Amino acid sequence: MVDAIWNRCVSRRAVVLAAAGATGVLPLAACGRQAPEGGAAAPGAAPAGGTVRFSFFGSVEEKAIWEKIAQQFAGATPSVTVVPEHIPADYFTKVQTAIAGGDAADVILMEDKPTAGYAKKGFFKELDPFVAGDRSFRREDYFAGLFDGLQYRGRLYGLPQHWLAHALVYNKELFRKAGVAPPPADWRDASWTWDRVLDVAKRLTVRDGGRLVQSGLALGGYSWTTWRMFVWQNGGDAVTRDLKRSALDTPEAVEALQFFADLTHVHQVAPQPEERQALGAASNDELFYQGKAAMISSAPYFHNLRSRIRDFEWDVAVPALRKRRATPLWPDSISMHSGTKAPEASWRFLRHVVGPDGQKTITELGRGAPVLKSVAGSPAFLQEQRDPKSIRLYLDLPPYGVVTQYTTVWDDLERANREELEPVFLGRRAAKEAVSALVPRVNQLLQQAEIG
Repeated sequence: MVDAIWNRCVSRRAVVLAAAGATGVLPLAACGRQAPEGGAAAPGAAPAGGTVRFSFFGSVEEKAIWEKIAQQFAGATPSVTVVPEHIPADYFTKVQTAIAGGDAADVILMEDKPTAGYAKKGFFKELDPFVAGDRSFRREDYFAGLFDGLQYRGRLYGLPQHWLAHALVYNKELFRKAGVAPPPADWRDASWTWDRVLDVAKRLTVRDGGRLVQSGLALGGYSWTTWRMFVWQNGGDAVTRDLKRSALDTPEAVEALQFFADLTHVHQVAPQPEERQALGAASNDELFYQGKAAMISSAPYFHNLRSRIRDFEWDVAVPALRKRRATPLWPDSISMHSGTKAPEASWRFLRHVVGPDGQKTITELGRGAPVLKSVAGSPAFLQEQRDPKSIRLYLDLPPYGVVTQYTTVWDDLERANREELEPVFLGRRAAKEAVSALVPRVNQLLQQAEIG
């Protein structure tokens, strides 16, 4: 089985290299010396060269983003060849298979969640020496906290390449039609509470003889970013600060989990899965794109929102609060394979991705918020001539963002969370009952965990 996978990987690699050579776009054949953006080579040393394979996941729109970044890097760095390898499905499984088979890419696009676990297994190269040798790299140029979840035993194994955080996304036309004032974009506005959101959602939910026609708040199902957000807003937490035990058995956490479930099954402002399907939508976001939901909670996937929404105006607003203002903030990241034969060239590509040019491309094409503060405050990100007009609220979001601290048992932890909590969000179980079963499982896992 491993041999078969290995052969497919080698064949795919050959095809990609051949295609790149045929187009003349990605292999770098330009002559002359040009200082790399954030290059880590020592003063006076020859520029690092070589071939860098870059694996990445994502949709067709995201594929275009990464191919453009590779092309830009190719034009600026004549000594390095980048071979982009798009893996559209089962990404992390295939990455681990490639690592086990000795055919992993040099640079690997990641999410923050698995980074510590991958580092523990020896999959990634420590980046601190590269950072220390790169005088152009300054953490203060980036939003605070984004590096926290990318460490293992205090060492850095990934760089944040964009960040995501939940905000409210709403259909301006449906609000106007119902005569409802729009939600605020000011983080200091304390009027946008759970109670007010529920009241607005009820006014914007439309049923015809019991059949859902329009959802006031398309929010439901299992999503770690969503249910934790409600827990945080109610003054609770998922785990204790020392990451030694679960905190979901507190009254604040239980109340938040039940409120989240009740939006669908008691208040009926959020759609049941079968109601959403009856409306022809595979997801809550799809329901919003079709103009059949007044509000959703979403990360800034502007490439989806801007390309899918054609028939109405939309905007963003701050998340609701209960006892505190809080929203999950997490970076998608990029790491270097520990077995790379081209570490300096790989670092140069990493630096390009998180440098001004790479960040400008990521944000112009609508893939989250840039990690580089100078780009986040620029027209490349703000694009205020387009929806959402209140995009500047993201510049003030980080102080309210909660960065999840991961452990090396994250995958097992999330499996336990889903198994016990999903029935709550499907209306089949009370939150208190679920938490009673979940907490011992989580505590057992955390006792064997290492903090990232």
